[in-house]
Amino acid sequence: MARAEGILRLLLVDDSLTEADSIISILRSAGHAVRAARQDSLAEIEKALTNQSWDMIICRDSLAAVPPRELLNLVSRRGRDIPCIILASDQGNIDSLYDIGAQDVVKFSDSRHLQFAVERELQNLFGRRLCRRNERALRESEKRSRLLLDSSQDAVAYMHEGMHIYVNNSYLTLFGYDEAEDIDGLPILDMITVDDHAKFKSIFRQFSEQTDAKPKNVSVQCVRADGSGFRANIEFSHAVVEGENCTQVVVRDEDVHTSTDTSQLQLLRDYDLLTGLYSRTRFLDELEKIVGNVGEGKGDAQLLYIVIDDFQAIKEKIGLGASDMVQKSIAEVLRKELVAGELLARYSDQAFTVVILSEDDSYVDGRAETFRKVVDDYVSQVNGETIELECSIGISRVTESLSSTSAVLDNADRACVQAQRAGGNTVERYHSSKTKKLRSDTDDATVWRSRIEDAIQNDGFSLYYQPIVSLHGEEQELYDVLLRLKDDEDLPTIKADKFIKYAEQSEWMNDIDNWVIEHALISLKAHRQKYPKTRFFIRLSQHALSKAEFIDWLCSLLNNHGLDGAALVFEISETVALDNLDLAKSTITKLKNIGSEFALEHFGSGLDFSQSLSELDVDYLKINGTFVENMAKDPENQAAVKAIIEMTKEAGKRSIAEFVSDANSLALLWRLGVDYAQGYYIHEPSDKLNYNFEGDDL
Repeated sequence: MARAEGILRLLLVDDSLTEADSIISILRSAGHAVRAARQDSLAEIEKALTNQSWDMIICRDSLAAVPPRELLNLVSRRGRDIPCIILASDQGNIDSLYDIGAQDVVKFSDSRHLQFAVERELQNLFGRRLCRRNERALRESEKRSRLLLDSSQDAVAYMHEGMHIYVNNSYLTLFGYDEAEDIDGLPILDMITVDDHAKFKSIFRQFSEQTDAKPKNVSVQCVRADGSGFRANIEFSHAVVEGENCTQVVVRDEDVHTSTDTSQLQLLRDYDLLTGLYSRTRFLDELEKIVGNVGEGKGDAQLLYIVIDDFQAIKEKIGLGASDMVQKSIAEVLRKELVAGELLARYSDQAFTVVILSEDDSYVDGRAETFRKVVDDYVSQVNGETIELECSIGISRVTESLSSTSAVLDNADRACVQAQRAGGNTVERYHSSKTKKLRSDTDDATVWRSRIEDAIQNDGFSLYYQPIVSLHGEEQELYDVLLRLKDDEDLPTIKADKFIKYAEQSEWMNDIDNWVIEHALISLKAHRQKYPKTRFFIRLSQHALSKAEFIDWLCSLLNNHGLDGAALVFEISETVALDNLDLAKSTITKLKNIGSEFALEHFGSGLDFSQSLSELDVDYLKINGTFVENMAKDPENQAAVKAIIEMTKEAGKRSIAEFVSDANSLALLWRLGVDYAQGYYIHEPSDKLNYNFEGDDL
């Protein structure tokens, strides 16, 4: 499953470490790279929801300290868009759990249903996240364009290869043209005096050749449509219009000084004249930024929507002018109660808004009550009359599931209406009862099993090889052996991660293990005639661990090909090894006795990194590739990789980084001291053993 994060960040609500590890193993076998945490109390879960981002919650229904209904209510109150799956102990409990808001209810023993539900809900979750990011980006883009082109007093144009493709009204006015058609397609050089052509072209050429250049300025003499001239400062910057790269041009007449007027206009736009608070326009700008930050996981916020009760009646009683004075007084009262970091604005005639950057509901409720009380305590004297004021306050959380400012405002307004319907002079918080039930497709296991059976019977598999190169480890000629399923001419092979989970659930896995080892040894024997130092990494399945005759069969096969055990490094998934700990220990010992080495694949997938090192006598640790794949852009992944490398060195093991896909990641791994690396950036898997280890300068 493709997703930007690469890691399934899983919050397990369970009081059993063994059962939590079992769930992780089930999801890992379905192809997920799991980074999990386990909690068994509501207080710790609330702390986890506050401090970290999660992709999925899986909850046992048998945990008395955390009833599923209370857990789901907590997630809803926090405004988190996190799908929750409940694992039911028996079939009899399932019916009672359907209506409490979970995305699915799965019997604990039904691992296939769990894998299906997790895959479905993750696809939907990442789709929602992408949609919210796109909506925010689109709104921001539209807003910038609107402000620039519709409201700007600057003369703005867009050019492609020196020709005008768009101009705004200010641009037409500055150059003395009546219609945009008069200037469409006109070269900008036609609007500059001949004496300044060379100067203009030199600067414009330098700017155009640097696609990432910052805006540049040039001062030249311009020519209007009537032939008159004026001195202008022209600013270039790169832009994209309708998917095509172009240049944005801003022209300012140097003889017209508008800085004072511009600053005055900005003040009028940003601040309310009556109260001196932020205006509605400026407030919406700030709220848009806050919504975007929250959506990107940069903290939480909450909105207070404060409406003066019965203000229309007050206005009719004391008149328009006096009511303005009342609003000004209320604004001052509210301003005095602000604390650092809070944002206050006048939203409308009788409404004020406050944004509080906090995820703590009790704290925000207290702040709302402070604002309500200060208005209630304030007594206004107008024209000899005493005006007693009250207000209703609605609170809405700004959450990652809300992609627009209008949604946040609507929720706060609904809560405020509830407060007014309750008699006014009170505070209400918005609560959503909405639950989502979504569906997605899954692979057909029956079809895959049929294809696997056909491949075994008709030689439908092939082997690919990917080099493992040294960064800080001893120089070796190592290849990782990769299984492929032959397909057709358009798609010659299918990677194992597409079908291996179905093979593991069938009787065919033993046959696949045997096929891989037999054909790998044939290839290795032929290759070692010219390159005698070559060694293969070969994966073992859980089935191989449980075969009593496996080691004897392997020794016989090695003898038949004139090879010894030292030519092979066997590897197995960390989660499979931990789930079958005694079998894994026994197999590792037997393989070491015949000279082979052993590696743990996908290291870092479990709950506790150190358990694998303390329990299993392995030689190599292959760092979970999903940590490595995005590490150049993800500080969290970098920290995980660094911790694993340091732990590996302390244990006297050798580390291998999988999925190295770019130069930045390779450079980071070098600095962090990883021993070996493999990935598409180094060399793609190939059906040929053709990597030049002697020419490797990594």
